[in-house]
Amino acid sequence: MVGPRVVILSTRSLFVEGVASRLKQHLPEEAVIVVDARQLNALEQVIAAQPTSVILDATEAEATKNCPLSKMLNALPLLKVIRLDPQQEKIQVVTSEQRSVEQVSGLIEVIQSSGADHKEEGEETEPGKP
Repeated sequence: MVGPRVVILSTRSLFVEGVASRLKQHLPEEAVIVVDARQLNALEQVIAAQPTSVILDATEAEATKNCPLSKMLNALPLLKVIRLDPQQEKIQVVTSEQRSVEQVSGLIEVIQSSGADHKEEGEETEPGKP
């Protein structure tokens, strides 16, 4: 299949089910897969689907109980996890970057580069700088 494949981790909340319904209006039906997060094999289902994104309700405590983010990101390193909160107008996108670091200097490098790369939405930069 070409194009995005989205898994929606749901405990069957009305909010997440509504999101799934709306996505199915804009994406091919087979591109949107709903996985019941309460199932013991939820992680295996997500990995088997090979999604480009996983959507979950940030207010559902059970959404990642059987499907921990760390295990999803280890198995699918290019995955985007999109956390939706019905009380917020913003979404949170969680991605993963994996690097081999053998010494503290490598860790320091990662820490320093992440601070320079991070910018809040709407944050302005100095003129002439990206």
